[in-house]
Amino acid sequence: LAIEFGFLDRITGSLEFFNRESDNLLFKVPLPLSSGTTSQWRNIGTMFNRGIEASVQVDVIKRADLNWQIGVNATTYKNEVKKLPQAEIISGTKKLMVGHGVYDYWLRSSAGVNDQNGAAIYMFDDSPEKNYDVAKSYTYNGKLVTEDQNLAKYEYHGSSIPDVYGSINSNLTYKGFDMSLLFTYQVGGKTYDNAYAGLMNSGAGNYGSALATDILKRWQKPGDKTSVPRMDASKTTAFNASSSRWLISSSFFAFKQFTLGYTLPQTLTNKIDLNQVRFYASGENLFISSKRNGMNPQQEFSGVTSNVYSPARIFSLGVNVSF
Repeated sequence: LAIEFGFLDRITGSLEFFNRESDNLLFKVPLPLSSGTTSQWRNIGTMFNRGIEASVQVDVIKRADLNWQIGVNATTYKNEVKKLPQAEIISGTKKLMVGHGVYDYWLRSSAGVNDQNGAAIYMFDDSPEKNYDVAKSYTYNGKLVTEDQNLAKYEYHGSSIPDVYGSINSNLTYKGFDMSLLFTYQVGGKTYDNAYAGLMNSGAGNYGSALATDILKRWQKPGDKTSVPRMDASKTTAFNASSSRWLISSSFFAFKQFTLGYTLPQTLTNKIDLNQVRFYASGENLFISSKRNGMNPQQEFSGVTSNVYSPARIFSLGVNVSF
């Protein structure tokens, strides 16, 4: 459902609402080992995707030899599972469950670092059905925690889907000159920074391996207040287990593209039997501001990073000739 508008011969735009419900979705359903296979693809489940898209284009200056346009668009999006053949399907950092989205994180709940011994701690799962050994838990800052990652409580921890995302563009022309800019942005959502987790290995025996500089903030003596546990090779698995510790805000603002051009006057190009000649300089992926330096929140919609290069800056010079 959409409304398109325009007024004052300066402002145009649209407002759209979309709602799509899909059924017989293809999911990989886990099976018991007694079946002879670990999983099977089945057409099951129902979910919806709905949201609002808005865009506005404004002619800020509109003259014979000077024009300036600014455009903004924004999208808000919600995903939710409505039907499954079983109570839940856990896959990686996500758990499919009625009432939750496909991109909702299902992870151990990190409780930070014990400032007395430097151990990574997790919220203890004291649910009756788990019946875990309470002796392996203790109270820390008023919370029941454990240092055993296998006894940690799993909970939902937000989604990779942002609250709103979109772009901003600007186009300016003055006589033979033209300039365009493109920015993209995202507000909200979370990224599971797997690449960063690999660079924060607490094991002391990984000689020659790269580490993030944040490892310098590690716990070293009783009383240290930090989110980085002590360096301890014997506790690598426990301290670096997948958990909400590795989630970080996906909000970003990026300067995606800039172009500056100049078109030769028609009187000059006619003299050399050419229709048009335009010189230009452009840049791509010029700048990005995000919560963690070096992280690319745009890498995967699922919000899980991997060891790939961030988009490289590209600078170009060129000429367009029309005969």
